[in-house]
Amino acid sequence: MNMKTINNILLSAVVGATLLQPAELMAVTEATSQISSVMVYPEGAMVSRKVSVRLKNGLNEIKVPLLTPQLDQKSVQVGVKSGNATLVGVKYDVEVPNRKAIGSEIRKLSDRNMLLRDSIDIYQYKHDVLDKERNLLLKSDNIGGNQGFTASTLQGVTSYVRADLTNIVTLQYGYRKQIDRLQEELNIGEQQMNLQTEKQIEPKSCLLVSLEAASAGNCELEIQYFVEEASWMPFYEARILQKNNSLHLVKKAYVSQGSKEGWKDVDLLLSQNNPTISNKKPELLRYELPYNRLKPNVQEKQKTFVKVLGVVRDDKAPLKGALVTSGDYKTETDENGFYELLVPSGSNVDYSYKNTRSVSNRVMGKNVKICNVELSSRKSQVAEKSVGLGYSNYISQNRLAVNNVWTDELFSSSGNNNVPQMLYRNVVSPVPGKNSVPDDGADHEMLVEDININAEYTYHAVPKLSKDVYLVASIPNWKDLDLQDGAVKLFLNNMFMGESFINARQTEDTLLLSVGVDKELAVERKDMRTYSSKNLLKTSNKEERDWQITIKNNKQTAVRISVEDQYPVSTNSDVKVELVNNGGAKVNAEEGKLTWVLNLKPGEKKELRFSYTVKSKDKLYNVE
Repeated sequence: MNMKTINNILLSAVVGATLLQPAELMAVTEATSQISSVMVYPEGAMVSRKVSVRLKNGLNEIKVPLLTPQLDQKSVQVGVKSGNATLVGVKYDVEVPNRKAIGSEIRKLSDRNMLLRDSIDIYQYKHDVLDKERNLLLKSDNIGGNQGFTASTLQGVTSYVRADLTNIVTLQYGYRKQIDRLQEELNIGEQQMNLQTEKQIEPKSCLLVSLEAASAGNCELEIQYFVEEASWMPFYEARILQKNNSLHLVKKAYVSQGSKEGWKDVDLLLSQNNPTISNKKPELLRYELPYNRLKPNVQEKQKTFVKVLGVVRDDKAPLKGALVTSGDYKTETDENGFYELLVPSGSNVDYSYKNTRSVSNRVMGKNVKICNVELSSRKSQVAEKSVGLGYSNYISQNRLAVNNVWTDELFSSSGNNNVPQMLYRNVVSPVPGKNSVPDDGADHEMLVEDININAEYTYHAVPKLSKDVYLVASIPNWKDLDLQDGAVKLFLNNMFMGESFINARQTEDTLLLSVGVDKELAVERKDMRTYSSKNLLKTSNKEERDWQITIKNNKQTAVRISVEDQYPVSTNSDVKVELVNNGGAKVNAEEGKLTWVLNLKPGEKKELRFSYTVKSKDKLYNVE
């Protein structure tokens, strides 16, 4: 069934109202969604989700949670795909679905860590008391006064001091061992609390969809949204067997994404269009002199909002009741130190708590920004955490420039319709079967299409530039294959020959794909005559060249080989070039290009010879 309603929700215009009120939440039905398909562009991806829900008669509020926090709000589309219902509206919000459970665990860890600190302090106090007692004993060297002690009395005092000191050292050793054990347990507890805090701050987007149902029944929704953190790039494998003339071309793609949600068993589509490029036609503005500058096109930007959230704590535990403010926007942290506040992008957010130094942070970002804060009486600080993965991979680092493909005729009209309609080509390649792309930012290889092409194989030699002979596959009508610029991994008789490249922007009807060097074919270029002469009147200089090209087929089979060379082309009336002997080549005079097509039998050798002269009135040219 076709979608009854498709609404483009410009959510940035309503984001200020996205904090859901308690009255709204009372009648909300939570529905699960599942990614059904993803259209991946050279930069970004459009994600499609399916939602099935049971509606009651009348107004229904449906909450769709656990979406990526990286979606572009302006791109969100919601449609009723099946069911007797009408879409009323959509609201967007960011939430942390697991923070209550994890917050309770953080509180337990915090209480345990506090008990450990108290125990450490008690043992440290006992240790300090023994330090004072030991110092007192060691300083008591005048107990006997001026009269002194008898030998027996001194022996008893010495034994008493020794025993007392031994007992002090033993006790202090035991206290230190307890302090070390408790400190180690405290360190582990603080690490666990930090890890739980990180887990707590895992924001997710959610949509609140309002539907008006004429009667109770099942309803299916489709949700689409765009994410930037995705990309794909084409590459190919070309396999050639000597037994036949077919070329086995495998179209593949590197696909990667870091959108904070996994694509598991989805329909994957690869589009050649790039929606990140602006579609707005450029406008010429008034060009004023004498300043010789263009006036900037100043456009009023729509205010966007960012939900800033995180945990406020001191050096021991999360702080309850810490104040978070940004102009007229304010909130307080809960018992787990958690806060969330919707503020305009670019706002300064202030954090304060009694007996600590306040701290401020400027919030920039899209949708959501995580800011964890540590307040102290000495120095307070804010640690920002990006929602993204630091998206960087092979594709983003080695991306080829991709242009949209346009037809020659951009505008057309027919009949009485005077409205021009833009024609463009949107090439979309489905990836066979169900596919999974994890949220790791890495490149994942996908098989797109397996094609057998009836190619023609010829050998090409350009002896002026190389002593090697190259095998080249000619692919006719290649534009029907919807190829793009991309690297090609070459295999000849299942042996890897290296890499080549497909240039999909050329205008020729036949695509030439260089396969590799054939060492059983030899070519040599030799200068047969080099001299210059001046006529008796000294009115001109003349340079002559005579070249010989030798080609040898050392293969056991016959080959067809194309040989290319050149002679200079004059762009000055004072310089005259004459092709004296073309050696039987096909001549392109405009380009100065010579081409021979030879059929060589096994073991056969042929020699090609051409010559030309260059005359100049002014100077002698060093020609090749």
